[in-house]
Amino acid sequence: MTEPTEEADMQEVSRLRIDCPHCGSHLRVRTSKTHLPEYRELYLYCINEWKCGYRCKGHVSIDETLVPSHCPNPDVSIRPSNWLLQKLALEAQGQISLGDFKPPKKE
Repeated sequence: MTEPTEEADMQEVSRLRIDCPHCGSHLRVRTSKTHLPEYRELYLYCINEWKCGYRCKGHVSIDETLVPSHCPNPDVSIRPSNWLLQKLALEAQGQISLGDFKPPKKE
C-alpha cells in the first residue's frame, strides 16, 4: 500500500461533498443547467439508491469577487467583497497596485 501524495491530498480537499439529508450517504450530480455564468442548477441523487433513493435540486452561485481575474469577462458582473473594496481603497491612495481591475458599476 502506498502513502497518499500531496497532489492526491489537494485533489481530495478541492472536491465538494454534499451528504444526503436523509441517510447521510453522498449525493452525486446527475446533471446541471446554467443560464448565467455565475449560477448553476444541480440535479442530485443519493448514491444509496436502493435503500434511500432521495433526489433533489440545488444550486451553486458565485457571490463575491475575492481576487480579480487577469482576463475579466465584460459580460460578467460579480460584486467585489468587502475585503477587495478595502484593497481598492488602498490602491486609490497609492499604497498598493491591483492592476487593471475595475469594480462593477452600481446600478
